[in-house]
Amino acid sequence: MLTTLDWQLTVALAFETGVGLILFHRLFRRLTWPKWMRPIDLATLVAWWAIEVISFQVWHLSLLPPILFMFVLWGIGLALYQGFVRQTFTTKTFWMMWWRIVGLGSFVALIGLAIFAFILTK
Repeated sequence: MLTTLDWQLTVALAFETGVGLILFHRLFRRLTWPKWMRPIDLATLVAWWAIEVISFQVWHLSLLPPILFMFVLWGIGLALYQGFVRQTFTTKTFWMMWWRIVGLGSFVALIGLAIFAFILTK
């Protein structure tokens, strides 16, 4: 499960990876970076790893499956919104919006869990 690192270090690694990807994207955008990909798209996977490490080390249970289930429910809500309210459902737009919502939600959950874990372990 890759929880050999302390949870404070994994939070720092997750944010350093995000910042590193943003800097790499800004400096070397012209090389081989796809136009549709944002740095947070890749950093989301590292955020999931950090969420898993925090929840397992502090509470000895995994909070990642309920968070992923919440993202699935958000995807259903987004599909219903695009289909019935906007009436312009396209698969590419749905996946792009959903993945960006997942990335933002992952980092918000990571920050919240890190603050809560810091308060508990203080």
